[in-house]
Amino acid sequence: MRTIALTAAGLAALATAGWAETYNVAGTGHGKSMSVPMPISEDLVVVHANTMYEGFEGEDPNSPLAGVKGPCFGDVLIDKGAVSGEGLCHYTDADGDMVLMTWTATGMAEGGRTTGDWAVTGGTGKWDGATGGGTFNAGTDAMEKYTNMVTGEVTLK
Repeated sequence: MRTIALTAAGLAALATAGWAETYNVAGTGHGKSMSVPMPISEDLVVVHANTMYEGFEGEDPNSPLAGVKGPCFGDVLIDKGAVSGEGLCHYTDADGDMVLMTWTATGMAEGGRTTGDWAVTGGTGKWDGATGGGTFNAGTDAMEKYTNMVTGEVTLK
């Protein structure tokens, strides 16, 4: 009996290890920005970034980011054109699972959009043990709507 239990446990561990799947999460998040720029001087500006995401549309309909909602917040420093800063995103998906992501601002794109990198930090349910990350380009689009265009991959275990 003991041998069977160990064998079953070993098979379960092997089966679970084989269930990891990697997804392309490229797409666009849509939300409402409540960010506040706080100029110190013409060359030095702090932006308290605060966005409430209302949903995410991905290129892959099976993307685990499809439909995530929730807040992203942090701070960006613009010092003589150099951009730095970081923050967090606390998303909830359609199943009620939560994921925490980090973001790091590294530059500015056309139209004052913030660019940088993001990474999965942890979560609940399907997000427990998830890994991944990519790049982002966030700001107001030509229609004056706040969007966040992301690229990258997420692996769910």
